[in-house]
Amino acid sequence: MLELEEILVNEEGYLQFLEELESAKNSFSDNARVGGEVLKDAVGDGWHDNFAYDEVMRKEREIVSKIKNLLEVKKHLKVVKENKCESNIVNVDDKVELLLRYALDDEEIEVIKLTGKYIPNNDIGEISLNSPLGRSIYKKKIGSKVSYVVNEKNIEVEILRKV
Repeated sequence: MLELEEILVNEEGYLQFLEELESAKNSFSDNARVGGEVLKDAVGDGWHDNFAYDEVMRKEREIVSKIKNLLEVKKHLKVVKENKCESNIVNVDDKVELLLRYALDDEEIEVIKLTGKYIPNNDIGEISLNSPLGRSIYKKKIGSKVSYVVNEKNIEVEILRKV
């Protein structure tokens, strides 16, 4: 199993995580019900050469693995309090404009929203507190220059302003 570090979420992210766990548990119950029906409808002893039963059992192993992983993640969740901090500090739910420098001649400006959700919505530019970028800018001052590493490549970040 993965060695997990602290996973930061806000209250909304914690509730989102609990919904994900509950959904996995419900999937397990639904799959068990289907498995019972497959066995009941099978000819003979119910499981020899029963491909539907094999599929139910494969799905059960998949769901059990997901539940085990989520329970392990739960041990590492830390709910961050959304304290109001100075206006020049990057906090949860802030939208910030960043200058990302990948190399001397390769940089871009990007606006992101730092989120405490368990599963961020990347389609609207949300970045998790737990991502390398999120961890590098969380609770840093506007104007700070920080960096993070992805795939052994150092990326420099300048926090330009809150949007």
